[in-house]
Amino acid sequence: MSPKKIIFLASGIFGAVGILVSVVIIAINGGFSGDGPSILNPPTSEDQWSIGSNIVDGMNLTYSLTSSAGGLSNLRDSIVSMEFHSLGDNWNINFKIKNGSSIKEIGANFSKKQLLMTDPITEENKKFIQPIEGSILAIRDLAREPKYLVVGAVWDKIFTGSSTIDVKIASTDTISVSKDIYKVYTLEYPVGNSLSKIYLNKDLPLPIKAEVFDENDKISYEYELQSVEMR
Repeated sequence: MSPKKIIFLASGIFGAVGILVSVVIIAINGGFSGDGPSILNPPTSEDQWSIGSNIVDGMNLTYSLTSSAGGLSNLRDSIVSMEFHSLGDNWNINFKIKNGSSIKEIGANFSKKQLLMTDPITEENKKFIQPIEGSILAIRDLAREPKYLVVGAVWDKIFTGSSTIDVKIASTDTISVSKDIYKVYTLEYPVGNSLSKIYLNKDLPLPIKAEVFDENDKISYEYELQSVEMR
């Protein structure tokens, strides 16, 4: 065999090995389990989801919300709208919270990356914002970096005593919001005797729906998207 053919063959072998190694790294970093992506069927960057992605100036997301998360107060059977306005590297979010017969409007600045609050707010306003941060915005804790929206993708792990529980995409479904139908990926994890579920769509910046339990099998928070509007 000529030297040129040997070099060509070696290059092909090492090229194939390089591709295989890359695929293995993607699969490992994705933390996949069960059916779904594998070494021979790897996910791609198009399968990734990031919190706050696809927000545009003037977008308004309206949710129904019941939340005991956040510590300072509870919101029960509330309607929460969040209207986003671009402000440099931040989003100025106008929160409108209808809780019973009262309506509260609060403006606050959040980073465009990770949707973290950048400026302090009053203690009075915190009573309304914290239950929202502990529910609709709580996905920040599980999506600190881009995550895969594919069945079998492990997003995080919960440590309970001596056992470890995967927080992973378990299935797909569809959910109707107003007149639109969205394909959703169900992020699941058991808490106590209950199963917490968060539903995400690839094109929306926040989850569509969630039902999350505490360790006593009581609802910590539940919410559902009611509308997506552009102002």
